[in-house]
Amino acid sequence: MKNYILVIDEGTTGVRALIYDRDMRMLDFVYEALELIYPEPDEAEVDANEIYDKTVKVCRAVVEKCGVAAEDIAGVGITTQRASWTMWNKETGEPLHNAVLWFDNRGRHQKQKYTDDPVFSGSFPGLAEALPGFYVPLILDKICDDSPEFAEELKKETTLFGNMDTWLIWKLTNGAVHATTGSMTSAGMIYDNEHCCYNLPFVGYFGFREEMLPEVCEETGFFGNMSADILGVEIPICGAFADQQSAMFSQGCLSPNTIKCTMGTGTFVDINVGSEIKTVPGLSSMISWNMGGERLYLLEGQSSTAGTCLEWAKNKLKFFDDFSEMDDLAESVDDSGGVYFIPALAGMAFAPYNDETAKGAFMGIGPGADRQHFVRAMLEGIAFAGVLFMEEAAKMGVGIDEIKVSGGVTKSRSVLQTMADVTGARVIRPKSVEATALGAAEAAAIQLGWMKPADVEKYLEIEQVVVPGENSEKLQETYQNWKKVVERTLNWDC
Repeated sequence: MKNYILVIDEGTTGVRALIYDRDMRMLDFVYEALELIYPEPDEAEVDANEIYDKTVKVCRAVVEKCGVAAEDIAGVGITTQRASWTMWNKETGEPLHNAVLWFDNRGRHQKQKYTDDPVFSGSFPGLAEALPGFYVPLILDKICDDSPEFAEELKKETTLFGNMDTWLIWKLTNGAVHATTGSMTSAGMIYDNEHCCYNLPFVGYFGFREEMLPEVCEETGFFGNMSADILGVEIPICGAFADQQSAMFSQGCLSPNTIKCTMGTGTFVDINVGSEIKTVPGLSSMISWNMGGERLYLLEGQSSTAGTCLEWAKNKLKFFDDFSEMDDLAESVDDSGGVYFIPALAGMAFAPYNDETAKGAFMGIGPGADRQHFVRAMLEGIAFAGVLFMEEAAKMGVGIDEIKVSGGVTKSRSVLQTMADVTGARVIRPKSVEATALGAAEAAAIQLGWMKPADVEKYLEIEQVVVPGENSEKLQETYQNWKKVVERTLNWDC
């Protein structure tokens, strides 16, 4: 009997495959790391073929590990990182370039080119300088400038574009399906989220053509059959979700003004704003999901470095040997000793700031500062960056009474307590921090008829609820001082 769902969770630093049963319980998972490539400053890539090859590897391994027959898998759900993309030849199936990661910032070098372009500036006045350096068309333009061969390939009818979900779906179906979802494509800024169509008049200026772009489907749609080459039988791909929206869905943020905060490689704060688009300076407006003909929107604030900072502290600064040591170190001192940490290792996109030149920094260092103070300052700084986004959301009337969290960094007691103390909100962490994979499993289960969207609450098991503590007043003061320190890390392009 078909009682299982296979979930593919493709993230920034690795790929995992997980098996879920009909009750949305995870049986087990298998993980493979990806080798990230940094060819030049501001550039971040990964081999698209490595992503696919390791996806196949973990799918085969998790089925064997769980002792599940491929014939008993009812469907496949896919969730991937957003705004990472690649282009490939549809006849050969080979990528034309390494996949570009979501925090690649090379597009910033193209802004002046379009500011000085009289045709572009006449058609889109003032827009060139406003575009972020990670904007896909700007990066594509930079690659074309650097590689005339790639520029020629871009003109061919055989060229396809896609985010990581599209790439995997296309490969897993042996090229039969070229598709994506609203939750995914709305994050790349090439899609008109309100009218639900590609912004062709604008992106066409950079070389995009409609035929190279994937069809946009509902998250609970049918995406073709995964080839029997993978597990020996064809299995329907019946759910696909962008990672942050997937986590938001599985954590039950289904109604307006509900908030989730995912802290993994980066920090992502998402606020459900209902069925109408809303805008707040410093926050991104995106599609949450399309299900059953209903479309919901969100506002998001994101910082590209959270877990990245902790990896850096462990591997480069040698502050600790294992992440399990962080909280004990931070809690061994009463405060950060006047040390502040700004987690801007890849520029700053913390609302209300937007400075690609900003750098990470430790400030306020005195002779009494030691390792414990630095670790505490880091954990506080990562939490403070998330709080900044919530402050911006509060300006539009969002009441911050409850924050649902997920991601590896939220295993830190110190991070959760800092968030609770500064916001005054209850911080809720689920028993499983695999909220992203669970959302993809639930999307597939909805397509299979196993559940309805409203059923997600019954599958959400709470591990921990953190409330403001005795130290909240002092931490709120530290947070206000931290915001002043942020100002000193701006305009670093010298």
